[in-house]
Amino acid sequence: MREKIKNIFKEEGIFYLLILLCVIAFWIPYMAPGFTEGSEIKFHYARIITLADSLKQGIFPAKLRPMHMKLYGYGIGFFYPDLFIYPPALLIALGAPYDAVMKVYYFLFTLITLALSFRCFKKISSSKWVAMAGTILFMMSEINDMNIFDGGGLPHLFCYMFLPLAFCGLLSALRDEKSGYTEFAVGMTMVLLTHNMIFLTFMFACVLIVLIHGAAIAKKPMVAARLLLVSIVAMVVTTAYWLPAMEQIKHVEFRVFYNNAYIVSDHILSLSQLIFVEIGVFYFVLFAAAVALFAVMLVKKRRMPLDIISVLITSIFLIWFMCSRAVWNSPVGEALNFFEYTDRFDFVLTVLMVMFICMTLREALSEFGTLIKKGPEMQPGILFVSCIILMVAARIIARPQIFTTDFSDRFFLYRDMLMEDWQVSGAEWLPKECESSACNAPEYAKADDGSGADGFKHDDAKYFEVWLDLSKEYYDMPYVYYYGYHAYILDENDNPVRELEVGEAFDDNGYVRVFMPSDDDTVGHVMTVYRKTFIQKLSYVISLLSTCALLVYMILCSGCLRRQQK
Repeated sequence: MREKIKNIFKEEGIFYLLILLCVIAFWIPYMAPGFTEGSEIKFHYARIITLADSLKQGIFPAKLRPMHMKLYGYGIGFFYPDLFIYPPALLIALGAPYDAVMKVYYFLFTLITLALSFRCFKKISSSKWVAMAGTILFMMSEINDMNIFDGGGLPHLFCYMFLPLAFCGLLSALRDEKSGYTEFAVGMTMVLLTHNMIFLTFMFACVLIVLIHGAAIAKKPMVAARLLLVSIVAMVVTTAYWLPAMEQIKHVEFRVFYNNAYIVSDHILSLSQLIFVEIGVFYFVLFAAAVALFAVMLVKKRRMPLDIISVLITSIFLIWFMCSRAVWNSPVGEALNFFEYTDRFDFVLTVLMVMFICMTLREALSEFGTLIKKGPEMQPGILFVSCIILMVAARIIARPQIFTTDFSDRFFLYRDMLMEDWQVSGAEWLPKECESSACNAPEYAKADDGSGADGFKHDDAKYFEVWLDLSKEYYDMPYVYYYGYHAYILDENDNPVRELEVGEAFDDNGYVRVFMPSDDDTVGHVMTVYRKTFIQKLSYVISLLSTCALLVYMILCSGCLRRQQK
């Protein structure tokens, strides 16, 4: 193993050096103290810090954060996958400074996943230098820069960095390569566990690519069967994410489904917006040049590999689809309104465009390789410098002020922001009745007749305890309702002696409504707390066991492969 790693760095060390420089160049704005201003960075900070606080309280997995949204509890973990924020949250829970943890984490995460992407681009381009150019274009893209430094969308970053693995794995699988099925399974799983909406755009593109390969798949039906099996395995492994979310949706009408904040027909990109703002002129010029080169080779060869054709057609279709008012204003567009913006396809489109450029260069090198060999030999030093120039050029084009000291206003994160209304991401994933601005009395229980009682929350709002007049019909507790809340009457030793019925206060801001016993008119000590449901616990067991089984299978297959090679 050590020899293998040593050989990799000996043969490809120069490329990993370029990857390191690429990551440094991308994160330059984060090097200075504080954070760059982004529209979502504070919301995602709240996600991480409340996850850290939940871990300190022994809540794991922390689907619901009881201290989030002004101590009213926010079930952000049900719908935003938390897998890749657990490492920094754990370090923060152990006392590490947030700024340092996040900056080091971003850097290491992008460094590792960019190296992985390089190997994917190398596989589809058959050239290390072409793969390196593709890796630079992928990392320095306009959408990646815009997402982090204008938006602060951390889940988008995590998801984006796994898209090359997922797409390249799919193309390999369509050629019936065993490694492709594994890469596609891992890539698809990681995409699903990072951002649900980008996952849907990814699957949309995958369906198009598979359809274009339909005739080839018909000749090898086992490819379709294996892809289906791989997809099922990925869904089983991710059960702990999607099954609890489905359970919540079954019991609660969330505003994001009931009444979207944005209507997609009002947020359709024009072609000029797509070219000049979302993807960037530089990338569109490169893509157009690759299309022209592709056309020349198609005329010359009269035949091109299906993988490059499928990526080109899918890219062109997405460009049309994102800008088509006819589609988005039709009944089909109404059914797809949950996308909210057509620019949600930017991440997938950017990756496909970079892949197409790499694959076109692969075909060009194959076709015109003899002519290149007859010309002056390209020394590694010249190619290294060319990659540096491409890196700097792409970075400056994406953000001209990137290397200046007055890049943007900087700010420091603070815990009090958790008390602000807007830390619930546009009120997504709240009951349709809930207005976050009305959550302003986190230690007050209100009875059906308008009276109430002051209680107290402890353990970072994990528990709410209050003395109540049990003769009332119900009390609305100061928590936002998610399926899984329980309420108990406690005895003098604070032990539960009776469980009370719990529901949602549809007529009172979607709070947790606790119904008082009909046979008791005394004063009782009541505690309200969130407990994991049976479905949640079952989903964790399924994901854990299936992941372990998959790892054992991969290890055994790896061992068999090594024995065959010997």
